[in-house]
Amino acid sequence: MEFIKLAQSYQEEYVKKLFPLLEVPSVYQENELFAYGKPIDQALNLMLEMGEKDGFSSKNIEGHAGHIEFGEGKEILGILGHLDVVPPGDGWSTNPFQPVVEGGKIYARGAQDDKGPVMAAYIAMKLLKDEGFVPKKRVRLILGTDEEQDWKGIHYYFTKEEMPSFGFTPDASFPVIHAEKGLLDAYITCSIPDAESNSLLSFSSGNRLNMVPDTAIAEIRVDEQIENKCKDYLQRHDLKGTIVKRNENYSITFIGKTAHGSTPEKGNNAALHLLKFLKETKLNSVHTDIIDCIINHLSSSNGKELGCNFFDRISGALTCNTGTVDWQIGEECRIGLNIRYPVTVQAEVILNRLQLFSDKLNGKLKVHDHMKALHIEKDHPDVQTLLKIYNQQADDSAVPQSIGGATYARALQTGVAYGALFKDSPDTAHQADEHIKLSDMIKAVAIYAEAIYQLSK
Repeated sequence: MEFIKLAQSYQEEYVKKLFPLLEVPSVYQENELFAYGKPIDQALNLMLEMGEKDGFSSKNIEGHAGHIEFGEGKEILGILGHLDVVPPGDGWSTNPFQPVVEGGKIYARGAQDDKGPVMAAYIAMKLLKDEGFVPKKRVRLILGTDEEQDWKGIHYYFTKEEMPSFGFTPDASFPVIHAEKGLLDAYITCSIPDAESNSLLSFSSGNRLNMVPDTAIAEIRVDEQIENKCKDYLQRHDLKGTIVKRNENYSITFIGKTAHGSTPEKGNNAALHLLKFLKETKLNSVHTDIIDCIINHLSSSNGKELGCNFFDRISGALTCNTGTVDWQIGEECRIGLNIRYPVTVQAEVILNRLQLFSDKLNGKLKVHDHMKALHIEKDHPDVQTLLKIYNQQADDSAVPQSIGGATYARALQTGVAYGALFKDSPDTAHQADEHIKLSDMIKAVAIYAEAIYQLSK
């Protein structure tokens, strides 16, 4: 088969099927009637109904996940993607849930992470089915629903359904991702004493641990004029923001730049910047000491101040994202961290460093989530098959790579991340104006079609 020519003939259908999916605001919601909220349930059913209409078999696992399948055989080739998205945030040029094509790019929340790539995998399956190909394995597109939250859906799915013998997820980049760092989400909470003057009254920043917070808001009471000092800080650090005085209090907002939690160095953390500015004001010594301790341990995105700046040749350097900071005077401060550590580092070492930080705040450390690192040898035969397909179609000579992101490959007994981004693709996941190049997705369709063909013939 001439996979790229076949994929190009499906471009119009790809866009037609993807747009309704992008229009669903499938952000996690607490809801008693639906596992992860009505919009996520809507997105799942939309995909499953699409599969049924196109002649595939489909199955809904009680709203926790689902799959679309074709082929026969005892073994399953799994393709895992997710239909939930992170909140859109601010700064969009267009409505994040009204997709548009502009300059050969599709703009919408979820276009890159992960609805666009999921649809590329689906179209690859449909292309093969339309060509009359009957896989000797069951090719199963598994649709997750809370990948951006706690992964409860995919874990529940595998309590009810078989584990694929091998699989891949189109939720990263090419060529092949054979290693993923360990992922640790943790909260550190400490008490905030009340004070009558020169106080940080409240602070709020971030809503997801795996996103660099782009907005931070503080309310303080200080007996000094700080408007010019604030404006000077914003200018020096290339930030946007506002400061408003209401009676004796100042309300301060800092605007930074969001980024994925696996690459915090690409963002500009509004929370850390606002804390650094507050340190320059005349807050009382107790509040200043707490702020100082936070800054002194979390300023670097490589965990240096925590004593966690680890590195290995397989997966690279540790990253630390301060994803949330919430402070209420007279109550507590809660700091949320997202740490990605190299595959050869033990989680206990990271936890020990975090405990030391927590102790300095007289606080409490709580692990919210932990995913062990993923590492499959580069010479695994299926990894080599995927690599060969990519190199031939992309005219490249790449080798397997590692990432800091956490993909559904970890949910598999044996699996890897495979696309859908290329070397020159825009990386806009979790950012305002998230988008994909349509030409990239068509190339991904061709690669996925050949991958399914080679791994299941």
